[in-house]
Amino acid sequence: MYRFYLKQDSDQILLPVTPSELSIKYGNQNECVSVLNTGQVNILKHRGLQEIEFTILLPETRWSFVQVEKSFYSPEYFLNYFLKFKESQKPVHLIIFRQLADGTELFCGNTEVCLEEYTILEKGGEQGDFWVNMVWKEYNEAKSIVYEWTVTETESTLVETGYERDSKDVADTYTVQSGDTLWAIAKKEYGDGSLYMTLANNNGISNPDLIYPGQVLTL
Repeated sequence: MYRFYLKQDSDQILLPVTPSELSIKYGNQNECVSVLNTGQVNILKHRGLQEIEFTILLPETRWSFVQVEKSFYSPEYFLNYFLKFKESQKPVHLIIFRQLADGTELFCGNTEVCLEEYTILEKGGEQGDFWVNMVWKEYNEAKSIVYEWTVTETESTLVETGYERDSKDVADTYTVQSGDTLWAIAKKEYGDGSLYMTLANNNGISNPDLIYPGQVLTL
């Protein structure tokens, strides 16, 4: 018996019908380049992110094969959760319990993923039932990596020392400080000063040179 759970923060749902198939694809980051007088060579790199795909049935009727923990829920309940997962811009834990019919437990998986896309299908003759094809991608949080130079008598080497911090989250607003310019704010908040006109347009500023301390900008 397989059981599929989706968990985000304190919300956890059990999919009512186990997918009949599960596809896991590992992305490729290897690079093929041409070298003078040698021909093509491969540059091997770390594996790409997993892409997980399956199709699930959301039944309107509580058939005998439907898995229920607390209560039976209609398809709308799950569709609302899928929309929430998609719009939250936050990862989801895909938890899969694998168990044989005799009770033997196989390995279980807990993968942090993001919902890339999903397609909802209704079929004639299956009134109230929904089929949903879901594509998930393994989530890998961006971090800043710290390097330092190691110097000996014979050589200098750049060594990775670990992660310094998570990538910067962009705030919703910014309060203008004395001496600020839109270019400097765009550089600080977006990482690209040339986006200053985007900042100006978002805030209805016709003259990007005219901002004042205490002004609250929407990013």
